[in-house]
Amino acid sequence: MIADPFKQTTEDLYAAIFSALGEPARIGILRMIADTDELPCTVLDETLPISKSTISYHIKILYHAHLIEVRKSGRYYFYKLRPGVLEEYLPGFLEHLSRDRAPRRASRRADSAVRR
Repeated sequence: MIADPFKQTTEDLYAAIFSALGEPARIGILRMIADTDELPCTVLDETLPISKSTISYHIKILYHAHLIEVRKSGRYYFYKLRPGVLEEYLPGFLEHLSRDRAPRRASRRADSAVRR
């Protein structure tokens, strides 16, 4: 019997997930996807200050880590979060992605002002 070369062990999947999350840009992309049911690729192209090829690379990493689903419709791609994978392998991380981070940034600015 020939082994499936795409089948990942649990350890392989953990490694892929942590590797994918080791890049802040990919966490930002996950946050954008988490904010909607399905995110069109055009939103990433219009929003992120990186090239389309770099966005594609990040999407590929997130997809291979099983963190997102990718659907193609015509010329466009759509991205959807896989919350079950996040909850199984990183409990609580989904809440972190969904949390509003604006108040934290404001408090950091206030903290740095106090330190001066």
